[in-house]
Amino acid sequence: MPVIPSLNGHTPGGWTRYAKHFEEAGADAIELNVYFLAADPDDTSAAVEQRYVDLVAAVRREVKVPVAVKVSPYFSAMANMAARLARAGASGLVLFNRFVQPDIMLEELEVAPHLVLSTSDELRLALRWIAILQGRLDVSLAATGGAHTAEDVLKLLLAGADCVMLASSLLRKGPAHVSAVLRGVEAWMTSGSTSRSRS
Repeated sequence: MPVIPSLNGHTPGGWTRYAKHFEEAGADAIELNVYFLAADPDDTSAAVEQRYVDLVAAVRREVKVPVAVKVSPYFSAMANMAARLARAGASGLVLFNRFVQPDIMLEELEVAPHLVLSTSDELRLALRWIAILQGRLDVSLAATGGAHTAEDVLKLLLAGADCVMLASSLLRKGPAHVSAVLRGVEAWMTSGSTSRSRS
């Protein structure tokens, strides 16, 4: 089973050397989980995009294993951004990062992060962009955010995803849910091929 560690950060710097440590420890690939909120009014969209590109290039210089980039959907020209990340050395794109949002706790009068697990209703964002990008870029496309059932996984695969990630559904149902999803995918594929052979 491939082991792919996730490396968090948003600027090139000394921490990018950890990618090399992951590779030396035996990682089969590395995921760059980029978390950056452009809250400074002086930050331009061009500068934010270049930060992502520079980050990918910096990590790419450190390692030989494939590098996937987990990005947010909030770029004004997502297809162009995806192409730039590919040119910078990304081997794959993970669509999309899902940020933890802050909330105000009224009783405590505090600001605290509020994690809400995804639902299948969120699937369509990744579904749309994977369908748009599939075949247009020389990168693998991974889907994350909203995949809970075999039907969800099948839709993403049909749209062009090379793999589908599960997180919220496993937190709710446990690791055994992977087997249930796989059985559902296999059952659909088997019934589909049977139907086609009869027609």
